[in-house]
Amino acid sequence: MLCSSLSGSRLRPGARRFHILLACACLCAPLSARAERLTLDDCIARTLANHPDLRAAAFEREAVRARGRQASALAPPSVALEAGKLGTPLSADEHEGSARLTQELGAPGARAARRRQSHAADALAEAGEASVALRLRGEVTRAYRRLQASSLEVRTLESLRRTASDLEHMVEARLRTGGARYLDVLRARSERARIENDLWQARRGLRHEERALNAFMAQPASAAIEAADSMRFMPLTDSLEHFLRAAAERPRLRAARAALARGDAGVGLARASARPALSWSAGLERVPGAAVPGWGAGIEFTLPFLPWTASGAQAAEARAEQSGARAQLETAERDVEALVRDAYESARTAEAQVRQFDRVLLADAADAIRTATQNFQAGQIDGLELLETLRTLRSIELEHLRALLDYELALTDLAVAE
Repeated sequence: MLCSSLSGSRLRPGARRFHILLACACLCAPLSARAERLTLDDCIARTLANHPDLRAAAFEREAVRARGRQASALAPPSVALEAGKLGTPLSADEHEGSARLTQELGAPGARAARRRQSHAADALAEAGEASVALRLRGEVTRAYRRLQASSLEVRTLESLRRTASDLEHMVEARLRTGGARYLDVLRARSERARIENDLWQARRGLRHEERALNAFMAQPASAAIEAADSMRFMPLTDSLEHFLRAAAERPRLRAARAALARGDAGVGLARASARPALSWSAGLERVPGAAVPGWGAGIEFTLPFLPWTASGAQAAEARAEQSGARAQLETAERDVEALVRDAYESARTAEAQVRQFDRVLLADAADAIRTATQNFQAGQIDGLELLETLRTLRSIELEHLRALLDYELALTDLAVAE
């Protein structure tokens, strides 16, 4: 459309040049949008709002609540209509008929026990939903930390590539003056190529972490995101006892306690089911020879305590489930404590490694590469020693990033261990 308007109309030279420049600017505009900067809290909020696992857990809890309302409700009443002596030679006044309403009441205490069971099941579903949310929070945090580490690794390798390129030019200059061997140039090029290969791998890892984080947030895999939070080292100040106390309310332990409460309610329901279940009925009955129908009522009860009924087996099943729930609670308590202790120890170990890099190794490596560069320019060391210093700097900086990532991942495990 723009080209046709330019060709189909007469424009002044100045206006024509303006339209041509405008068209070029539109064609040369960047097609890709800038990466969206997201904090960790942003990523967690989007995941908890959009992840299907959490929605499924919420629907399951709604279903559990609906089942609870069913368990505490009375059985539906029934209506019976009867007619007798039809088709006999008797007169119509002597025919019999009745209409009766029957309502089952159940065993005393059974509905209360079922309500306790439904409350425990609701608590169990709530703990399951919280467990899913905690798991997603941990997975998103790990993905975000890996995204941060990958971004830092890319920037570190880009800086190392520039340093390696400068050293390569320096060695080539020394070669032209006879102060270096061609083997030193090959070593410099090889080291730069190794760093470039690491940089390519780091960029691929960065894209992988972006896709993983997008998957948690239910976003397109190609969506460009960038970590807005900085990956700074923050020492661990809380004690192990603090984390153990906090872990006592983890969803897994709450679920185990709810399962035990459901088992206790099941034992109570089995005891209530061993009592006679009542039902009553009332209705109208037509009496032959009477001008108006008469009222009738009745009470019916079961005998579940007799030895050939299933009440004994039901009680044994409920006690077994109660004992199993108690054993699972003990297992959960031991597992959570062990996981918290392991995560705390890992965090302390990684913290010591990061402190070692921050206090000594990073500064010493930077001083070493500066000193080696000056000594190489002065002819005091050869190219092999210079490149060995560069390899040491590369190793220290990358290992520092890995130690920092290990520390952040250990802190995440400590926060979500269950």
